[in-house]
Amino acid sequence: MKNQSELVQDVLRIMAKAKILDNVLVIGSWCAHLYTIYFTDQDYIPRIRTRDIDFLTKTRPSFPKEVDFEELLSPLGFEVEFFGKGYMKLESEELMLEFLTPEVGRPTEKPVPLVELKFNAQPLRHLSILWRDPIQVSLDDINIHLPHPADYMLQKLLSSSNRKNNDKAAKDREMSFEVFRALLQKDEKQVILSSFNNLSKAEKKIVKELLKNSEYFSVFEEIIRK
Repeated sequence: MKNQSELVQDVLRIMAKAKILDNVLVIGSWCAHLYTIYFTDQDYIPRIRTRDIDFLTKTRPSFPKEVDFEELLSPLGFEVEFFGKGYMKLESEELMLEFLTPEVGRPTEKPVPLVELKFNAQPLRHLSILWRDPIQVSLDDINIHLPHPADYMLQKLLSSSNRKNNDKAAKDREMSFEVFRALLQKDEKQVILSSFNNLSKAEKKIVKELLKNSEYFSVFEEIIRK
């Protein structure tokens, strides 16, 4: 039986061949894990990796090829599960796959249809910032698109502010700070500034408040004052 990491590679390889992977970003805890490919010379150790793999589409999602996403991954033991207002996930014993999309305009609980994939995505706030300047990493022969770590770091802080579960909020902040440390070691202060300047006024205020009581506030203030 394949372990979780091997199954993740199988999923990503299948999605790449189906032309899905070129049109999404891998986000969430597996994104944090894949940053080990980006932070090769930094003291970066992602502390959390779950069974969830989240794929982020653009605001108006479309894919160049029609494919039944559920049928595509059924040979690996995935089955569709419905939750909430009709959102869809693919689940196996080892992994759970979900599509997310940035929520714009008025809040909505309606799923966003991914017509070409015969699937749907869940809209969430504060995700559009992850499309600012994506990076690409290679896992074996698979090209994977990730948010720039600076955008991921800020988005995790914003996400923690919306958490009702205190433990999950703390984990979001922990992941954010781990990436922040690595960015400082990689001397990417200018990228942090560019990412912060890309936020809305309300988002900037939330980020500052969340960093105020952290050990990183003084260096962060120094960066954004430039």
